[in-house]
Amino acid sequence: MKLNKTAAALLILCVFSSQLLFGQVAESMDAENTPAKDPAADKETSAYVSGFFKDEAEMWTAPFHLDWKNLLIFSTIVIGTGILVANDEGIYENFKLYQSQNPWVDKVSPKVTVLGDWGVDCGIAGLFFLGGVLIKDQKARDTGLMAWETLLHAGLLVQVVKHLAGRQRPWVENGIDYWYGPAAIFKRYNQGSFSRYDSFFSGHTVSAWGLATVIAENYKNHLWVPITCYGLATLVGLSRLTEDDHWLSDVFVGAVLGYAIGKMVVRNQNKRLQMSPALSPGGVGLALSYKIN
Repeated sequence: MKLNKTAAALLILCVFSSQLLFGQVAESMDAENTPAKDPAADKETSAYVSGFFKDEAEMWTAPFHLDWKNLLIFSTIVIGTGILVANDEGIYENFKLYQSQNPWVDKVSPKVTVLGDWGVDCGIAGLFFLGGVLIKDQKARDTGLMAWETLLHAGLLVQVVKHLAGRQRPWVENGIDYWYGPAAIFKRYNQGSFSRYDSFFSGHTVSAWGLATVIAENYKNHLWVPITCYGLATLVGLSRLTEDDHWLSDVFVGAVLGYAIGKMVVRNQNKRLQMSPALSPGGVGLALSYKIN
């Protein structure tokens, strides 16, 4: 799906903001207004990068480190996915029947689905980060950083799985489900039909749910925030069916993985962030430090 003007603008903002993140040097002014470099800022930036690779490793190895509780959850998800795959064609037909009987779906679906576009979600994360920097809101800034990390993890995972699965999209043969597996890699690049075999799993859904989870976790004290975030993410997932791009099982797996990745990033980053007392010429206060595990 091509980016519209809003998506493009947000993506540009994302790139601009990321330059602030990786090129940012914290400056403080002394009594004579001379800039002084803050080494803690550089340490924090490199720690975020280090944390990204640790989280990436955890994401890929998670299935091999499950306790009994998580093994039960994992098994339930696998069984649920299998049931959906077996019934995807019938479910898709019912969705399309409902869509044909309700014209409003065709008007709303294209507008909702863009909220799961990877570039748009990166832009939203950039707004949190840039807003946090400008108004000195640490929570907003960290939310943006966590969202970026989540989207990067999700983007890498999506591309690997799509190439291995090679699942045919619903629009290819009018609702006929077929899995080509890794063989689709050659069909994809030889025939120039890159998106034709990219159905499993939904990249829009995993991005929307990953972003929603990060925001919801950081602002869960405000009940309306999680409700709004998860509600919009659910609509994004459903729109992938009405847009003929995905099966329900694609959406289900995308939602589960987006939620899991978002939770992992928030959990790990919060463990690394810690408050510690600090002394400064102006008195005693709290300094935000970043713990490298």
